[in-house]
Amino acid sequence: MMKMAPSLIAIALAAVSATAANAADNDWYFGAGAGAAHFNGLNNVRGVTHGTEDAAAANAFAGYNFNDYLGAELGYQYAGRGNSNGDRYENQGGTLSGIARLPVGGDFSLFAEAGAYWAHTDGLATKDTKVSPLAGAGVTYRVNDALDLQARYRYMWDVADLHADNGARYKSNQSIGTLEAVYHPFRTSYVAPVAAPVAEEAPAPQVVEKTFDLSSDVLFAFGKASLKPEGQQALDALYQDLVAASPKDGKAVVIGYTDRIGSDAANQRLSEARARTVADFLVGKGLPASKVAIEGRGASNPVTGTQCDGIKAKAQLVSCLAPDRRVEIRVTGVQEVQQ
Repeated sequence: MMKMAPSLIAIALAAVSATAANAADNDWYFGAGAGAAHFNGLNNVRGVTHGTEDAAAANAFAGYNFNDYLGAELGYQYAGRGNSNGDRYENQGGTLSGIARLPVGGDFSLFAEAGAYWAHTDGLATKDTKVSPLAGAGVTYRVNDALDLQARYRYMWDVADLHADNGARYKSNQSIGTLEAVYHPFRTSYVAPVAAPVAEEAPAPQVVEKTFDLSSDVLFAFGKASLKPEGQQALDALYQDLVAASPKDGKAVVIGYTDRIGSDAANQRLSEARARTVADFLVGKGLPASKVAIEGRGASNPVTGTQCDGIKAKAQLVSCLAPDRRVEIRVTGVQEVQQ
């Protein structure tokens, strides 16, 4: 088994290297979980009159999804502490596995994993460290772009080969179930705008673009992404302008901006959330969802420049930076040339 497990690691690393060249998404993730472990057959070892085969378990891991169907994961697994005749039986180590995923509709997906478990076991008054095969399966629920919740079951073969002083031998198989939270710091559902097609006719149509600006302070409370009543009224009026100005084959990109107050990551998330709120409202009014894309640009492209740099009081700074907090709607399409 010691020869087989390193081979599994080599196969997993080869899959990582081969697929990384084609990776299109920057979907690194980090997670942790807690649950329960079971040491199969610990109470059946010769000389053990009483013991505990069940224990609390925990894990931590980092991984990368190359696409919606394939990923790789490196982690730490604590399989918990049982006992045999009152003495400690403990197991922990590192994991390396390939992940195969199957979306099953909505925000749910099923996954399976195969890899290796490099573990250290302390029990029966002896110790052992070895690499063993690992297999697992689970289900994931996508809460939002940043967070997944998932349940996972793992089984490991021959995790330890212990030889007790009384001549008893224990080759441990163990199973672990955990509930996990997974954080995706870079994952986004942003849909890139598609360039408007240019009809090949004589005379050729002209590509036109119109931009509508709205103050975020009119649409949202400070630091929030839910519409205020006056924001809904402003978008009702804007929708009529969009209908009147929409060119042939028109497409709209909703772009959110924030001021520089707060971290870059928080401002990026807020700008995307506000752009998504405005886009959802306009789609609800009647704009085709396939023609609307969103983009968050955080605190980039401020219109105030350096005019607020000397202000220290937060209330005055918030007021001074108000022009930077905005939502732009860019409508692109073609307009027929009048002969």
